[in-house]
Amino acid sequence: MRPTHGERPGPLPAALRPALRRWFLKNRRDLPFRRTRDPWAIWLSETVLQQTTVAAGAPRFEGLLALFPTVEALASAGERELLAAWSGLGYYARARNLHRAARLVAELGGGVPRTVEELRALPGVGPYTAAAVASLAFGTPVPLVDGNVSRVLSRVGAIPGDGRTGASGAAVARAAEAFLDRRRPAEHNESLMELGALVCLPRAPLCPGCPLRPACRAHALGRPEAFPAPRARKAAVRLRLAAGVARRAGRLVLVDDAHLVRGHLVVPLLELAAGADAALRLRAAWPSLAGRRAKRLSPLGTVRHAILERRYVVEVFAVEEAGPTDERVPVRPVHPRDLESEPRGGLLGKVLALSASAGSPAPPGRARPARAPRKPTGG
Repeated sequence: MRPTHGERPGPLPAALRPALRRWFLKNRRDLPFRRTRDPWAIWLSETVLQQTTVAAGAPRFEGLLALFPTVEALASAGERELLAAWSGLGYYARARNLHRAARLVAELGGGVPRTVEELRALPGVGPYTAAAVASLAFGTPVPLVDGNVSRVLSRVGAIPGDGRTGASGAAVARAAEAFLDRRRPAEHNESLMELGALVCLPRAPLCPGCPLRPACRAHALGRPEAFPAPRARKAAVRLRLAAGVARRAGRLVLVDDAHLVRGHLVVPLLELAAGADAALRLRAAWPSLAGRRAKRLSPLGTVRHAILERRYVVEVFAVEEAGPTDERVPVRPVHPRDLESEPRGGLLGKVLALSASAGSPAPPGRARPARAPRKPTGG
């Protein structure tokens, strides 16, 4: 049946629930967070998987759960320990909020709240995460609507809009509530999420294998990819940085990140205006950034990095230092073998990889250019 313009989509037929369940039992992936109904493990997994793909998030979830097997274990850990373990996952506000919430739960006795309302009261726990823990851990009959489910239901009902907000988001929520299998809410919710991940793909959906195809209006229209409508993207903010790689007694000169992610360690960075000479500016600023004079800079190359809408172009230099150290400038020298235990982001990894490929910074007294001999700046 083809919907007419302005027609309100009806509920999915309950008769399709068994077909969806059969499809799920046959095709579901064996994922580590599906092997447990422990509420803490589910809470942790859902937090990790926010803005992170399953392929990238699953192994990280297992590592984090091994380090913090209980709410109390995370609550007793320091923020730097958590950020070090979280390094590379991005969206670090998730980790900080999870830490705050774990401490609050531990103070209240250590039991993960069972109801959506109690879960929503925790720092960083939004509607989806609260519903996920309540449904998957405690069997509460509440629907889950993530990006995959929103896409499935938007297509089945040919719901206009992006499916996440406003009238379209409300229509998707109604469809999820009406179709929910209240006898098996956890399995039902997982089946819809899995259908969106494996079949109802954003591009080139695999409609012939979809158990909901008999009721799918977007398929009947022949335009499944038209639903949901694409979301408007924020305009990119482009920033230019200079980065310096230096060593003292075999240790990398690192500082607390003031540009990208609070709480991380990074090589000294300097924001540059358009047209500014990166080497000259970095050399002049080095005493205030790292507490010593920059005797010589050798260019190593450029790396690019992105965080949300911010796009960074980073010009990287090996820095040979000289003179006494100003102890008032906070610097954190770290041996390369100890980096894994420090909180750090993707930019540091890119900078150090570039440094390693170009040749490690020369020891004091001998500058070593990156690839081909080039006249160093300063001296």
